[in-house]
Amino acid sequence: MWLRDGLGVIALVLAVLNIAGAERNRALQAEVTAGQAVLQRGQTFANVNNSLIQLLAKAAAESNDSAIRDLLARNGVTFELKAAPANAAQSPVQP
Repeated sequence: MWLRDGLGVIALVLAVLNIAGAERNRALQAEVTAGQAVLQRGQTFANVNNSLIQLLAKAAAESNDSAIRDLLARNGVTFELKAAPANAAQSPVQP
């Protein structure tokens, strides 16, 4: 009889531990999900930042705007103007 009671107590303790483990797992999953959301927002901001830098560099190059060029340089962004290819001015080749 005491064996049966002992096994019942062990089963009850294991059930409580299982429930506690499941709750801890849910909390960890929520933490990971929140971290992934932060990383995703960071990547989105990085993409927007990169696009903005490219547009500013293009505008500075096209208009020879020294203020934008200086702004970019102060923030560590440098660029060089590329000359248009010589054959770009030619008329398209006809088949």
